[in-house]
Amino acid sequence: MVLHFYQPPTQEIGITRQILNSCYLPILRLFTQKTDFGLTLNLSGSLLQQLRQLEAVEFFDLIKKLLADQKIELVNSAIYHPIIPLTPADVVNRQITKNQQLLEDLFGVKTADSFFPPELAVDSAGLDLIDCQSVIVDQTAVETKSPIVKFGQKYLLANNRPVCELLRSYPRELKIAVAVDLVNKNCEDEQLLVTANDAELFGHHYVERIQIINDLLDFKDIKFITVSQAVSQFGSKSIAADDIKPSTWQNCQNFSLWDKNDLQKEYLKLLELSHRLSDNDLLDQSYSSCYLYWLSNWPWWHPGLVEKGVENLIKSAGNEKTVVSAAQSFLDNMWKYHNSGLVEKKYQEYNQTDDKFLGV
Repeated sequence: MVLHFYQPPTQEIGITRQILNSCYLPILRLFTQKTDFGLTLNLSGSLLQQLRQLEAVEFFDLIKKLLADQKIELVNSAIYHPIIPLTPADVVNRQITKNQQLLEDLFGVKTADSFFPPELAVDSAGLDLIDCQSVIVDQTAVETKSPIVKFGQKYLLANNRPVCELLRSYPRELKIAVAVDLVNKNCEDEQLLVTANDAELFGHHYVERIQIINDLLDFKDIKFITVSQAVSQFGSKSIAADDIKPSTWQNCQNFSLWDKNDLQKEYLKLLELSHRLSDNDLLDQSYSSCYLYWLSNWPWWHPGLVEKGVENLIKSAGNEKTVVSAAQSFLDNMWKYHNSGLVEKKYQEYNQTDDKFLGV
C-alpha cells in the first residue's frame, strides 16, 4: 500500500491543521502500534512546508520513529504536485530535486529508489524525466493486468483501480469483509496487489476508513510490504511492456480532468507565458494540479483557490505587464463563469451521469 500525503501550496493553514488532527496523526499513531508490516509513504513537500509552519512536532517525530523501526519507507515526488505530462521538463526536474532535498533535510534519510507521480499521471516522456528504479502508475497505463511490469530499465507498479476506487468511493460505511473480498478477487495468482490512495481518505473524508486500515493490518492472510520489497520479491516475475498509455488514477481520458475546458486551457497558457519569464519557487507553486483540478467543474469548483495560484504567477514574473494583463483577463473570465449559473448546471450534469468518465 502506498499512501499519498498532500495539500496544495496555497491551502488555508487552518484546513491543513484540521486534517493533521483528524487524519495524519491518528493513522501515524496507529502504525506505531502495529508490527510486522511495511508501508510506502509519499509525503509531498508542499504539505511538509505547511506542517513545519504549524510546528507539527508530533507528525515529524512519528515519521522518524516509523522510519527508524523500518515500518515505512519514503518515496520521492515533485514538490508542488504538478501534472508531469502538462509541465515543462525544467520545472519538473527542479521540483523533483527540491522535494528530495526537503525530505533529506527533514528526516535525515534517503528516499527509496522509487517515485510517486502526482495523480499517478504519466506518459512516456514524463517517465523519461524520472530517474528512479521504480514508479507507481495506474493500471490503465499498462496493457497487462500484472501488478508489476518492466518498462525499459524501470519497474512500474500498477495501482489496482478496483481496490483504489473501493477505498475512495464506497458510498456506505466500509467493512473489512467487503475490502478483503475485493482484494482476494483482484489478487488472482500474482500474490501481489498494489494499491495507492490519498492518506486523507482515512479519517478526513471517511472517519471509519481508519478502522479499515487497522483491520487490514491485523488480517492474517494479508501482508503489507513496501514498494522496495515488492520490486525485490516480484521484480524477476515482471512482464516487459513496450509502451505505456498516457494515464492517471482519475476517470478521464489522457489528462482531460486538467486540460479540457476553456478556463483550464487559458490557465495553462498563462503558465506558459510566466514560464518564459521566470524560474522561481512561486512559478513552481503555480503548477500545482489543484488549480486546474478546481477549474474542471466536474464537479469540483473553487475559484478562490485558483485566484491564489494566479497571484503567485503574477508575483513570479515580477508583475510584468503582459502577465498582469493575461492574468486579469483570465480572472475576469473565471468569475464571469462563476456568476453565470453554469457551475450549478455542471453539478447537476455530473450528479445525473452514471459514468463519471471525463472524455476529451
